Amino acid sequence: MNKENLVRYKIEVEINAIKIEEILNLCTRNGIPLSNVRKINKVLISFETFYEYYKDIQKIVKRCGGKIRITREMGNIIKIKRIKKSLSFFVSGIGFLVIIFILSSFVWAIDIETEKNLSPFEIREILNQLGIKQGMQKSKINVYEIEKEIENRCDEVLWIRTRIEGSTLKISLKEKVNPPEKLNVEEGNVYAKMDGEIKRIYAENGTAVAKPGDIVRKGDLLIEGINGTGDTVFETKADGSVLANTFYTKEVEVLVSGKESVRTGKKDNDIYLDMWGKKIYLKKSSNSFQNYDKIESNDGLIKEVTYYEKEERKINVNKEEKIKSSLESLKKLLQKELPIDAKIIDTEDEVLELGDGKIKIIGQFTVEQNIAHR
Repeated sequence: MNKENLVRYKIEVEINAIKIEEILNLCTRNGIPLSNVRKINKVLISFETFYEYYKDIQKIVKRCGGKIRITREMGNIIKIKRIKKSLSFFVSGIGFLVIIFILSSFVWAIDIETEKNLSPFEIREILNQLGIKQGMQKSKINVYEIEKEIENRCDEVLWIRTRIEGSTLKISLKEKVNPPEKLNVEEGNVYAKMDGEIKRIYAENGTAVAKPGDIVRKGDLLIEGINGTGDTVFETKADGSVLANTFYTKEVEVLVSGKESVRTGKKDNDIYLDMWGKKIYLKKSSNSFQNYDKIESNDGLIKEVTYYEKEERKINVNKEEKIKSSLESLKKLLQKELPIDAKIIDTEDEVLELGDGKIKIIGQFTVEQNIAHR
């Protein structure tokens, strides 16, 4: 089928207008071929013509205040359109697969699993120094070299495993377990596990060598593992409890006057793909905030930057009430760190003026607890 035949393929149109006769006359005068003219009702007709005349008919109908639409297309052009549509889907599918294949050859996320002492941030810093970042080609990443470098730079690492799963570089490690700190003790005696002022000693077994009112240091002998007097002295395993006043200090800085910058609750964000250093935005923020916090999320293929609006607000609080509430907060924080049987028996505070409406509140807490260590 040549180009002329493609343009001259037949269509069936439907016209809705009051001036039906005038439209047909104008079509005839302008040399527009019409066939199979059917009058459906007083204001609705249909006929067949060639597609190349459709725009001319459309202008005539519009001039007469009517509406026109194509109801049917005829000829081989329909098959060609379907083939072109299928071909476009096929090409799009191939293109999509190619893009997926290309993207799958890069590392888009780094997952780091550590234990107690080492943080993922420390491992990520080492990776940055080695030039290992998101968006790198997998072929340029040597997992064995990464393992060797991390082991050389971190003495805490006992065992490390690095692997690439999909588009994610996964690093998991085990840390060396250091032996617990040993007090200066001998087996069978009871020693102080921390500094304190002794209040009461309950020696269930053995002989108390400290007395109430003594100031002891961590590791000092409290109950010796011996019983008896004179020639009847014999060794035993010391046991008992030693209640002592121990001392803790916690501090916090607070603003009691002036201005502070706080979030308003409004936020906006950018969402984009990072393709070889170029950003392809899926959503672009207006970023109309004058003051804001900027939080970046760099995990995965899709990146996000969130902007939180901030504004300055005047602060003018009652200083004494602020000190009281801050001390109570410090007390609750300390209580969570203490053993369940420990008791805070006294609280003192010191307030330092730092300037610009800011003060430092230092809480000094006396805690009664058992300091015996076997």
